[in-house]
Amino acid sequence: MKQVIEKLSKEDSNKWPSFFSPINTELLLVQNNLINKLSKQSKLLSEIIRYIFESGGKRVRPALSLLFAKATGDLNEKHIILAELTELIHTASLVHDDIIDEASLRRGKETINNLWNDKISVITGDFLFAEASIRLGQLENTEIVKIYAQVLSDLCAGEIDQYAMRFNTEISWDYYIQKSYSKTASLFSAACKSAAILNNQSPEIITKSENYGKYLGIAFQIIDDTLDFTKSTKEAGKKVGSDLKQGIVTAPVIFALESKDERAKQIKSLIESRFNNKSEEDFEKAIRLIFELGGCDRAKELANDYLNKAKESLDFVTDKELKENLFEIANYIASKA
Repeated sequence: MKQVIEKLSKEDSNKWPSFFSPINTELLLVQNNLINKLSKQSKLLSEIIRYIFESGGKRVRPALSLLFAKATGDLNEKHIILAELTELIHTASLVHDDIIDEASLRRGKETINNLWNDKISVITGDFLFAEASIRLGQLENTEIVKIYAQVLSDLCAGEIDQYAMRFNTEISWDYYIQKSYSKTASLFSAACKSAAILNNQSPEIITKSENYGKYLGIAFQIIDDTLDFTKSTKEAGKKVGSDLKQGIVTAPVIFALESKDERAKQIKSLIESRFNNKSEEDFEKAIRLIFELGGCDRAKELANDYLNKAKESLDFVTDKELKENLFEIANYIASKA
């Protein structure tokens, strides 16, 4: 591993955020492996894989597994495998999400389903999940196999539950937080926890690593749900309020619906009527009322509460630089709101 890392250029290592600095070269090795070691037998598949992994992305999840490897002991080759399988699962879920959402853009670039078609996208997503499973086996750790098997189950259950609850204005906070965990935080949590497990850490440190990932992931999802209202169509790659238009009730909407103001009843009625049979005027009215009732601002506050919980979980990290970098990841996520 060391020889491969040394070949990576300084120019490449500057592409990541500053808080990834302790694991820059290892993260680049993960990136290199994902682009160059996946599927040599199919020219089309190789082209798609390269397109996916060269299209950008924050790489927060694999970075977390590498940072927690260093925070809980030594970063070794199995942590590289862990980082790869974590990013493969995340990427596969995005490919499938784009099909479900009929998205044409992701990170400012055309989606696989838009460039090719839905059938190719489904197969590509399945291939990435299969590659993640191969790497999971390479770890030879039964506990981590169980953790990631649960992640895959959570991802699917979260999507199905979300579809089943469309246009439901009675969604509870318990349901919303659990869904956020299933869809997003479970993978964050697995990446951090599994890194500590590979370093044979104590149950206490493993739990704290898991909690950091869980709270960070929940905050990440809340902020992502808020960005659905606050980001421009060009920035998001989809229309403002796209989730709400599909009937997906998220944190900003729940906060607005909780208001004692009469406008909350209007929002409820508009959602339950499916915006009066998809009336654009009524949909835009619902968006405006959610802003007026402070739904987005309160969602940001909730996300910050979870980010603070994540930071509190890091009391076991003795390396000041690593601890600061993990704090900065939380601050970075908060800054996106």
